[in-house]
Amino acid sequence: MANKKSKTGYKAPKQAQSESKTEQFGQTSQQPVSPGRSDIHWQSYGLDQIAQALVLDALETDKDSLNESHKMRMAAAYGLERFWGEHLRLRNSKKDADKLKSRYWKAAWDELVKVMGKGGVSLPNQAISAGDTAAIRTMSEALWQLDTDVQRISLSVLTQLCDCLVWWTQRYKGVK
Repeated sequence: MANKKSKTGYKAPKQAQSESKTEQFGQTSQQPVSPGRSDIHWQSYGLDQIAQALVLDALETDKDSLNESHKMRMAAAYGLERFWGEHLRLRNSKKDADKLKSRYWKAAWDELVKVMGKGGVSLPNQAISAGDTAAIRTMSEALWQLDTDVQRISLSVLTQLCDCLVWWTQRYKGVK
């Protein structure tokens, strides 16, 4: 099968041309990703759709929360524990606006946990009070004690989720 050019002139790889609708929307393909490796299949896990839903929810709840998307993307570089803990800092604030931002951070974390669960990775996600230092310590240690590969993969997925959040934020921020 020859490569086809799109209207933009981009020449898509053969494999991308043969993707079905189910593959594009996160379903496991039946064709191996690399020749000779039948155990590897593409799975998007719907990060873009998850991010869009989170951004739209934030837009409906508190438009100012959308500014947090960029902060989330920056925080992802510092590790899972720091990303997870940010919702507690904001929840503990006396400002109502910060409490709404806290919900946005927590919702993003909850979605990461669900996505990683679909991939067979269990991330800790206990409900914790912002003032319960013992529970915070336990949760932080659980995140730090994850296998190094699990941490790296989770951070990669979190980074991509945050990139999607930023993209959708830029698209909807001007919406009234």
